[in-house]
Amino acid sequence: MADTADTAQPNIPLEPEEDEFHDPGYAEDFSVLTQSVRSSVYNYKYENGRRYHAFKEGAYFAPNDEPEQERLNIQARAMLLASGNMLHHSPIEDPTHIIDIGTGTGQWAIEMGDTYPDAEVIGVDLSPIQPNWVPPNVKFEVDDVEDDWTWPPNHFDLIFSKLMISGSIKDKKKYFTQAFRCLKPGGYVEDHEIWSQIRSDHVELTDENSAMTRWANLMAEGIAKMGPDMRPDGNEIVEIMREVGFVDIVYRPFKVPTGTWPKDKVLKDAGAAQLVALLEGIQALSLAIFTRALGWTQEEVEVFLVDCRKDLKQKKKRLYWPGFVIYGRKPKDS
Repeated sequence: MADTADTAQPNIPLEPEEDEFHDPGYAEDFSVLTQSVRSSVYNYKYENGRRYHAFKEGAYFAPNDEPEQERLNIQARAMLLASGNMLHHSPIEDPTHIIDIGTGTGQWAIEMGDTYPDAEVIGVDLSPIQPNWVPPNVKFEVDDVEDDWTWPPNHFDLIFSKLMISGSIKDKKKYFTQAFRCLKPGGYVEDHEIWSQIRSDHVELTDENSAMTRWANLMAEGIAKMGPDMRPDGNEIVEIMREVGFVDIVYRPFKVPTGTWPKDKVLKDAGAAQLVALLEGIQALSLAIFTRALGWTQEEVEVFLVDCRKDLKQKKKRLYWPGFVIYGRKPKDS
């Protein structure tokens, strides 16, 4: 199969999940309290009234407190709807081992555990913020995926990540090289991203007429000073994947609207979720970048974010964030 940019979507509908897991089929996974997590990872750091991860302190810019966890779940819902309403796009069949890189709240890993009860699903993150009550085939580990991976070679059917290339992964070549090694022959790596630059197809956006345009530019500048590039280039990622050895690479762009301006019901719901995630979570995204990398005070940030929230609510601008799904297969003869 040749590499393709075909936007056709497989028909795999996703049912919404409940927030609580009290079903008898669930078991409390104590790995996050024993082998996978040292007590020091709970010594969280506090800055500007927000809580941040302790393990590899400063490696990730956003907080890990409850309001941020809620934003992550809402953001994930927006991306899910906008990208085709599927947990994954890779055509995996009867998987036995799946890993979620940068699992965050663990929502995706839990849903995958329910979808594939015969597969072991691992979620990895710098923060141990995932729930203890999970499907019996799901476990969470605290680790830095930019370190050398210790998972066995030829092991996973699917290595999945979301919003990791934009703002977390500094060495993309190393990331995909390690993923290639740890995948089974025939296994897939898949990544979902949002380009950090907000856009509109109806009005020209500049720093002067859009606070969110200025915000996105400043965020990219600040994160670049801290290491990774917040504006992932899909073409660059495709080339890196090819160099590493992946085949059948598929790149699918999508748009995440901000607000309820789309006519399509699914995109309208995605836009509503994205708007809530930003209105309530833009402070979490901004504080560390603006204060640590750009030298702003917390007060200056808060004043600026007032204008950003006003900008987000301007329905006539029809704002959206460009995103993409990309996946590729490890050859079966590898």
